[in-house]
Amino acid sequence: MGGKRQYVWVQKPSKPVFEDRAKTNILRQVEETIANNGKLKQKVSRVAMRGNRVYLYEMVEQFRPEGAIFIRPLIDGKYLEYPYARITINDPGAKSCTADWQRHNNQWISLYEGTLAECLMDIENDTAWFM
Repeated sequence: MGGKRQYVWVQKPSKPVFEDRAKTNILRQVEETIANNGKLKQKVSRVAMRGNRVYLYEMVEQFRPEGAIFIRPLIDGKYLEYPYARITINDPGAKSCTADWQRHNNQWISLYEGTLAECLMDIENDTAWFM
C-alpha cells in the first residue's frame, strides 16, 4: 500500500433542457404511439414529462379490506396510479433515450437504449418486465 493515489476527473453529462414546444412535441409523439398500440393503450392511463424524463402511469385496482385506510386516496374508490415505465431522453432531438423499469424499492433500471420510438416499441414488446 503506500503508493500514490491517482484521481480521475469524470464529467457527468448534463441533462438536456427542453422548451415548451419540444415537450409538447415529445408528449404528442408518445401519446400517438400509445393510442396506436394495443398493449400500451390498455396499460397506460396517463403520461407526464418532468425534466428530461417521460413517465407512463397505469391504474391498478386495489383490494380494500373492511376498515382499511389508504395513505393516498383511491381513484374512483378502487384504483391507485403506479409508474409503469419511464423513458429518459438524453438529447433534445430524442435520438438517444433509455427505457427504464421501476423496481420494488423505487430504484429505476435502464433496460433498453434507442430513439424515443424504439424505446416505446421495446416497452410494448417486452413481456418479462412490462407485463
